[in-house]
Amino acid sequence: ASQKKKEYMIMEKTYEFTPQLAFANIETHMKTWAWQTNAKNFVVGISGGKDSTVVAMLLCAIFGKERVYGVMMPQGEQFDIQDSIEVCDILGIRHTTVNIGGSVSAITDEIYDARRVSGIYPTKDMDINLPARIRMTTLHAIGQCVDGRVINTSNLSEDMVGYATQFGDNAGAYAPLQGLTVTEVKELGKYLIDVLGINEIFAWETLSKPITVKERLIKLIDKTPVDGLQAQSDEQRLGFTYADLDKFIRFNEGSDEFKAMIREKYKKNKFKLEIVQMPQPDFSYLNNFVKE
Repeated sequence: ASQKKKEYMIMEKTYEFTPQLAFANIETHMKTWAWQTNAKNFVVGISGGKDSTVVAMLLCAIFGKERVYGVMMPQGEQFDIQDSIEVCDILGIRHTTVNIGGSVSAITDEIYDARRVSGIYPTKDMDINLPARIRMTTLHAIGQCVDGRVINTSNLSEDMVGYATQFGDNAGAYAPLQGLTVTEVKELGKYLIDVLGINEIFAWETLSKPITVKERLIKLIDKTPVDGLQAQSDEQRLGFTYADLDKFIRFNEGSDEFKAMIREKYKKNKFKLEIVQMPQPDFSYLNNFVKE
């Protein structure tokens, strides 16, 4: 019992999160980083989901929309591409679309065509991770065109269980959300709506009925995350909810079996957490998860 208390003493229910303090911390740290590194503009991949939407909102709130570039990167046809366009239009940021379908196919075809000589065949893991890495290459290419830094959209919950592609969606010059859980990212996003002064006087047309811009942003922030490759949601593929994962991360809640599973995932993927700059770069307390 004493060992357990020692192991988790930092995970007792004393953790408090407020979006106001989170925003203040990110703003202070990110402004310092931008000044120290002479960052002029900022490039972010816009998927239409919570993370990229909240990152784009953060950049507009901290640096102004004139310095933010959004990039849509569908792989062939993307069923929810309109969500990405709406995020850019609502925030008023400059944006472009680069379809990566041809690039993914070209690399895959080259590997397949050389299989008889190389003995190397495309795999399911390659199919899943290659698009993410090509998207990051695309973002850096756009960054070189606009004198901009690529901003990472990873969050702590996904990174804790390795649900990110190394040098793909978890690459970039700065990761403002990497110290926040999914639950906290959503809270921060809804707070940023007020910070940006996005009110409810403009109607946003949908298939069913007009809703306000504020309501539309909230729907995008609460949107069920999917990877675009399969019919399943992220949570269905993981086998647990982000809400349950976040309770474990912050408060050590959950069954012993669940905790053991998450600790094992963290042990295997913790090396991914030290790639880019973030507002709270000290993850030492998370080492509690890997103690025997």
